[in-house]
Amino acid sequence: MTSSWSLRWLYAYRLVGSQLIAPVTRSSWYQPRLPVPGGHTTDLPRHPDTLQHQDTLGLAENYLFKQRTRAFLLLQDGQLIHAAYRNFSQHGVFNSMSMFKTVIALAVGIALEQGILGSVHDHVAKYLPEWSRDRRSAITIEHLLTMQSGLKSDLKLHGFSVLPLIVRLYLGTDLEKHALALPAVAEPGRYFEYNNYNTQILGLVLERASGINIAEYLATYLWQPLGCKDASLWLDKPGGKARTFGAMFASPEDWLRVGQLFLTGGAVQGRSLVPSAWLDTMKVPRNTPERGVRGGHSDYGYQLWLKAHDYGLIRGIPWFEATHARAAHEDSSVFYLEGMRGQYLFISPRHQLVMLRMGERPARDWDGSYAINLLTGEFNRSVT
Repeated sequence: MTSSWSLRWLYAYRLVGSQLIAPVTRSSWYQPRLPVPGGHTTDLPRHPDTLQHQDTLGLAENYLFKQRTRAFLLLQDGQLIHAAYRNFSQHGVFNSMSMFKTVIALAVGIALEQGILGSVHDHVAKYLPEWSRDRRSAITIEHLLTMQSGLKSDLKLHGFSVLPLIVRLYLGTDLEKHALALPAVAEPGRYFEYNNYNTQILGLVLERASGINIAEYLATYLWQPLGCKDASLWLDKPGGKARTFGAMFASPEDWLRVGQLFLTGGAVQGRSLVPSAWLDTMKVPRNTPERGVRGGHSDYGYQLWLKAHDYGLIRGIPWFEATHARAAHEDSSVFYLEGMRGQYLFISPRHQLVMLRMGERPARDWDGSYAINLLTGEFNRSVT
C-alpha cells in the first residue's frame, strides 16, 4: 500500500514538474501508467500517389510547424497521404489531452450495445450509489456526455485551497474520492459547462458496470480490434485510477484509426466495433435552446465538437487555454476531437478525410480552422 507521505510527495512533484515539462510530447514524465495493449498491426497503408496535393499540403505544413506542431497527418479513404513530424517520431506516443474524452464516449456506445449500460437516460446513481442521496441523483449518463450535469465547475476553488478543482483532478492521487465528492450546484440539463469531472465520472461508471478497469475494457473492445499499437493511461497513483477525462498515450497513426471509425460506420474489415447509430447520435447537437439549454454552444454533441470555435470563450474553458478558430469550417460536414493546447483530430465525411494536428501550445495568432479549411478547399477544387 502506498503511504500517505509518498502520495503527498508525488502530488508535490507533479505540481512543480507540470510547469516545467512540454506537456504533450514529454510522455515519459507521466507516471505511473497503465498499459492498453494493442493488436498485432502494421503501419497504415500509404496512398500510391503521395505527390498529390503537395502544394496545398506544403502550405498547411508550413503554417502548422510555425505553430509548434510536432505531427501533421492526413488520411483519405483509409490511406495515408501525408505524414510529417518535427522533434517527434512516427511511432512515438503523446498526451492526447481531452481527445481521449471522445474515446470514452465511444466506449459508452459499446457498453450500451453490450447491455452493460442500460440507456443514456439511466441515472448515474444506478452505477454510483454514492450519488443516490442528494441532488446528484437526478444526473443521467447523457448529462455527463453533453456537459450538462450541473456539477460544480472544475475551475472553482475547493475549501481554502488556492488551486482550482481541475488541479487535483489532473495532478492528484485520489481521483475516485475527488470525483465522487464533487457536489451539484444546479439542476442538470439546464446549461452547458465544459467540466472535466463529467468524463472522469463516465470512466468510473464504465468500470463499475463492466467490472474491469477502463484500460482492459478499451483494449478488449476497441483498441485491439481496431488494430492499434500499445497505448497507456495515466494513473493517479500505483494501482490507482486512470484519468479518463484526458491523458491517453498513443501514436499519431492510431488516432487516425479512431477517426476513421466515424467514416466506416464503426466497422473495421467488416467487423462492427462501435454501433453506427451511436456514432450518428454522438454528432447530434445537444446544447440548443430548443432543448431548453442556456448559453448556446450547439457545437457539442456527445464528447464531440461539431463546429469551429469561431466566437468568444466557452464556459468552462479558461481563456489562457483556449485555442479557437478564426473562421467557421468551410466544409460543414467537419467535426472533431480536441485536446488542450491544440490537439485536433478533424473528420470530414464529405471528403472521407481524417487530419491530425499534434503539438505543444500554439502561438497567440493560432487559427484552429486554417489547415482543415485549406485542405478541404483543395479537395473541393480537385473534385470539380
